[in-house]
Amino acid sequence: MVTLTLLVKNAIRYMAVYIFGATGDTIIEKGGHLNMGVPGIMFFGAYGGILGTLLYVNGVPADAPLNTALIIIISIIFATLFAAIGGLIYCVLTVSLKCNQNIVGLSITTFGIGLSRYLISVLPTGNLRLVEAGRQIQNLFPGYMSAGTFGEMFLSGSFFTYFAIILAVVVSVILAKTKVGLNLRAVGENPASADAAGINVNAYRYLSTIIGSAIVGIGGLVFLLDCHSGSIDPTDAVDSYGWLTLSIVILSAWHSWISILISFAIGMLNVLPIIFTDPAVTNLIRTIPYVATIVVLIVASVLGSKKLQPPAGLGQNYFREDR
Repeated sequence: MVTLTLLVKNAIRYMAVYIFGATGDTIIEKGGHLNMGVPGIMFFGAYGGILGTLLYVNGVPADAPLNTALIIIISIIFATLFAAIGGLIYCVLTVSLKCNQNIVGLSITTFGIGLSRYLISVLPTGNLRLVEAGRQIQNLFPGYMSAGTFGEMFLSGSFFTYFAIILAVVVSVILAKTKVGLNLRAVGENPASADAAGINVNAYRYLSTIIGSAIVGIGGLVFLLDCHSGSIDPTDAVDSYGWLTLSIVILSAWHSWISILISFAIGMLNVLPIIFTDPAVTNLIRTIPYVATIVVLIVASVLGSKKLQPPAGLGQNYFREDR
């Protein structure tokens, strides 16, 4: 039971990374943008969030306590700002300049990973105040102490865990039930028809991509500040989580609330190696999330399920003059 408790507790912590990534990318893809730059944008968010947190903790006197609320607010502001810039670059190139979405996305991923890894490598490592900030976020909800095993498993997550779940549900409702969501889906399905109906296609694509990228960036922040307790390592595979979120979006059929369940399952596969001591077995298990995702995607493709079909206009630039 102790092992199961530890697995579930850590899986819930890691699933927040996937939920933020999948929720953000769902918003982006609903508007018709196939943004392969998500892994790079997640790295942008990771760097921005850590930079903002460092600026705050370094500005607090050594003998003064850190304010958890300020840690959360400042880290989110910096993470979303840096990630949103990545989304803006993508939009300028694909919406305004009509460049190929796949090429631009992959270029942003390559550029984002390389630049962010370099920038993270020059940040001061071993900052105890940064680690303290990460632990304060992890221990924000101590209520599980009196709730037994269930509380330790499901009620001991950080602020980001519950924020990610709430955000995924809210985004799902907005996309399904509001005029804004309906307009965005229309832009992703048939931009020409949406334009004819008076919907500003370019504006919706700009806003959805920038907002979605900002949310993706929070996922990168969570990976370093929450999951890794603020320890800085430029070799951390933040981008691998970005690639998996692209698959989660497909598996969830572009419904962010379904991504919560899939993210938890993949989170469990991520933390499964902690119960093994053999390095060979551990490394083999680490490949399971990627292999399982590929298998599921192949099966879904072969079955040709209509529920797993993307927005009709996904990946296609809109040329108004061709309408």
